[in-house]
Amino acid sequence: NMFRLSLNIARGSLQRSNYRKRCRESLIQLRSFGVSRYGQGGFDNDDGDDGDEHEIFGTDDISPDDMELHQHNPFAVEENTAERETLEEEEERQQKARDEFAAKKGRGWSDPWEVTEDDWTCEMELADFPEWNPSNASKLSLDRIKVLEGGIPNIKDISELSLPNPPVSHPSSDKDEYNFHRENSHFKHVCGKIPALVDPKLEKIRALKTWEEKQDAVDELFESVEGKLKESEEILGRQPSFGTWVETGLEKYLEDVQNEDKNTLDENQSNGDDQAIPLFMDLYDKNDATDSEKEGPVVPKILHPLKPHKKADLVGRMVEEWELAAHCGTRRIMLRQSTREIAKIMEENTSFRVFVNGDSGCGKTAALCSIVASARKSGYIVFYAPDGDRLRRDGYYVEPNSRIPGLFDIPILSQEMCENILLSHKADLTGMNTSEETRNKFLDDSLRETLPEKYRDDLSLVGLLKLGAENDAFAPTCYSIVIETLMNQEDKPFLVVLDEFNCYYDYGHYFHMDYDGDFERVGSAIPLDKITLFKPFLDSMGISSDPDEKKEDLLPIKRGGIVAAISENRAVARKFTDGLVASAAKEVQANDPSSPMHVVTIPRYSDLEVEHILSNFDVIGIGRLRFDMGDTVIDEQEVSYLRMVSGSNGQQLLEACII
Repeated sequence: NMFRLSLNIARGSLQRSNYRKRCRESLIQLRSFGVSRYGQGGFDNDDGDDGDEHEIFGTDDISPDDMELHQHNPFAVEENTAERETLEEEEERQQKARDEFAAKKGRGWSDPWEVTEDDWTCEMELADFPEWNPSNASKLSLDRIKVLEGGIPNIKDISELSLPNPPVSHPSSDKDEYNFHRENSHFKHVCGKIPALVDPKLEKIRALKTWEEKQDAVDELFESVEGKLKESEEILGRQPSFGTWVETGLEKYLEDVQNEDKNTLDENQSNGDDQAIPLFMDLYDKNDATDSEKEGPVVPKILHPLKPHKKADLVGRMVEEWELAAHCGTRRIMLRQSTREIAKIMEENTSFRVFVNGDSGCGKTAALCSIVASARKSGYIVFYAPDGDRLRRDGYYVEPNSRIPGLFDIPILSQEMCENILLSHKADLTGMNTSEETRNKFLDDSLRETLPEKYRDDLSLVGLLKLGAENDAFAPTCYSIVIETLMNQEDKPFLVVLDEFNCYYDYGHYFHMDYDGDFERVGSAIPLDKITLFKPFLDSMGISSDPDEKKEDLLPIKRGGIVAAISENRAVARKFTDGLVASAAKEVQANDPSSPMHVVTIPRYSDLEVEHILSNFDVIGIGRLRFDMGDTVIDEQEVSYLRMVSGSNGQQLLEACII
């Protein structure tokens, strides 16, 4: 071991000796010709001395003889001349890069890289900032934002709006759709090049007398156009489908010319949506104001029972945006093509099912709120459950249904649902009654005898809801009677809107000994389709987390429908969410005429929509846009930065503007 140690020490000494020798030779060359990577005159560390080479290499032992020998070496002159030229080129390249970086602007380039002493000692607090007022908004944002007049539009108006096109599907989310868009854009680009090549030759072809001559000229035209386009489009010309694109585009163009309709399929061809700009609907109603909330509640009453977020439950960013806004007199939601698509489905179908999906933070909750507000404005009776995750686990207790074996009730949540329906639609339900048959289906004789005298023979829906809201013992029965009646009546349209729908199919949280049976289901949670609170809507939706599972007969809503959206922010097993998506797609293919299924995907925001969202933040005073007087929305680099860090995702865009 001592021998090995001595050998390693000797090797290390030899390596250090060779390294110092190479350093000495390099320094001799640099001192001889005054050339360095950092300029002429040797190394300079800007400390004011001239002994920098000693600090770097420790060259006190370089002898004058070595220096003299090197200076008179004729071969060293040629080598160092080439090296000097190389170093000068490298320095020029680096200087060019430094100049390019110095010219860049925006986040990442102009932000200070250190926290100054003044920043550390600053004692300014939030209360020290000046009060926000609407004049802080920039003129660009005020001119850009378009809010629909008249407040909340009805469903028919939304279905007829011209709204900007959504962005292209991302390759990672839908590869087939992205490939289709890419090939279609290439085809349109090729078609846009065709008229300039064809028009000069059309008159000569038309002047030919015989049909055979014209046909030969057209054949030659096809070959020449494809050849010239291949020369001008080096990359696209190598695509396997390039010849097909040219042939199809040229045929279409010649047909248009023959029909004297020069609609050339070029890139400038557009419809109303191509030229459309984003629109906002404002849900603010000054009549909602109370003594305690003079500016009105954070969430407008028309969206009841949606509530502001709790501190530990910050899912979704629409309500948080309203909470953070300095402007208290507005509650805006951007209308998008996906919202219009849902409105069209509601207008064109008597009975319908809509399954809404999309990435986390893309705006699913905002789309549902737009539909809820517009539907209520249009005369719909709307059952809205925005918090599926809470309903599936916070029911306090569960008990067997007294009328239907195998079903279970959640009295506390049923009472809450009765209160919500009564608060939102008491005027709409006035005069509507249930039937004796429906009442007897859920109300047995023993329970009837315990009813208060004034409700014992009451068949009105308002009376049943009042009873359920007053007494949780009768709430499940009253709730079931009202929902059954609304789903099967045709006097008024009935709409069910369920957010966080995939939470209903996750692992259960409700247990009861009666469900355990003869020990075969001990420890198993009660499926939500066995609970009266959820069963009507799950049966009406008609999908399952297992796409291969055969569902029972569909129970559609006779006049109206159900709109259900999944959540990507809740702790739901991936297999359940993916199963629901696959099951919904399968239902679309089945095309049930009694209640067709429609799948609506909420995409990320387009570049145009991101610009308008930022302008809206500027106008209503959100985050750091509150006091920057329009500096953010005017700066293209800053807008691009926010678009990049957020991925055009609404939830992350709000966070980027807050930080």
